[in-house]
Amino acid sequence: MYIWNVKGLVQALKEESLSSKSQRYHKIIGISLFAIVLLAYPLLLLTETFNILDIIDMISFLVINLVGIYLAYKINQRGDGKEFVFRYFSLYLPLTLRFFVLVTVILIVGYLILPYIDPSISLNETNWFDLVTSVGTEIYFNVLMIKYIKMLNK
Repeated sequence: MYIWNVKGLVQALKEESLSSKSQRYHKIIGISLFAIVLLAYPLLLLTETFNILDIIDMISFLVINLVGIYLAYKINQRGDGKEFVFRYFSLYLPLTLRFFVLVTVILIVGYLILPYIDPSISLNETNWFDLVTSVGTEIYFNVLMIKYIKMLNK
């Protein structure tokens, strides 16, 4: 099972060298993780005061991910057109783990520095830093997914 090594997973998917058991694990874990992220995301936005930035964040989350999935699908179709769903969900686990590490580091560093930059900013509700971090990392995740789908089709 490829948990962190995305390039190794891409190579195994290209060569079709994953065992059926490993394929099943990648598919089950990828789909489960996707469902958890999709269902949990609105809960992450529930703050004491729901503001306009929360609405922008939810809309951008949906738009960025729908466009990202669509572009990844089209790139896969232009390649060999095989097993897009399996490929997408197989790549989802290692990319999501990298995504969580990146977001965690950005948020820790940001929330340590942010009060010094803007002491008046409220950390109890969604602020511009949260929105920029969310949008930026969602775009980054989808760019990585598209990059690896392209690699699969070379």
